[in-house]
Amino acid sequence: MRFTSFRKLSFGLALVSLAAAGAASAQSLVGVNTTLDRTLDSKSAAAGQVVTAKLDGTVTAADGTKLPKGTELIGKVADVKNANGATSVSLVFTSAKLKDGKEIPVKATVLAAYPELDPIGATLGDVATQPAPAKVEGDSVFDQQPGALSRVALSSAVKNHESGTFSSTNGNFKLLAGTNLQVGIAPAGSGSGTNAAE
Repeated sequence: MRFTSFRKLSFGLALVSLAAAGAASAQSLVGVNTTLDRTLDSKSAAAGQVVTAKLDGTVTAADGTKLPKGTELIGKVADVKNANGATSVSLVFTSAKLKDGKEIPVKATVLAAYPELDPIGATLGDVATQPAPAKVEGDSVFDQQPGALSRVALSSAVKNHESGTFSSTNGNFKLLAGTNLQVGIAPAGSGSGTNAAE
């Protein structure tokens, strides 16, 4: 088995290509790092299954709405496809649950994903802790090829309803609890302007 040295991935989002998709009216988002709460297994995943992640930083939207560090991002599996050895799972995060229990509707897009630990057990350090972008434009499209998540790819676009789609051409896959997700987020309907995550 060959292991990729994740320490060489310190360039953060270098595996993620960013392109314009021409949706000028789409909402811009604030980038923030989050951590997946529970393992997501494509083999058992089903549409409607709840998916949660915790914010590692505070997000402040242009309208003044704050989503503090530790806020729970709540979503679900939107779609699962499995055909001819190729598997994909689409997620959509729709609300943020504050520590006081209040839920705020959100728009969220997964920008990148990294495992908590590399294959030999060392922490990713500078890779996993790279700051998410301060601002994610409404026409942004993301395409992370397999590598950071072994054989799993990620695709997403701010203009899409889904937050992101994870896929593998080599059968089923797992996103383990603790997987680091960089997410662009804003309260739904908060307008196009946002402030950086703290």
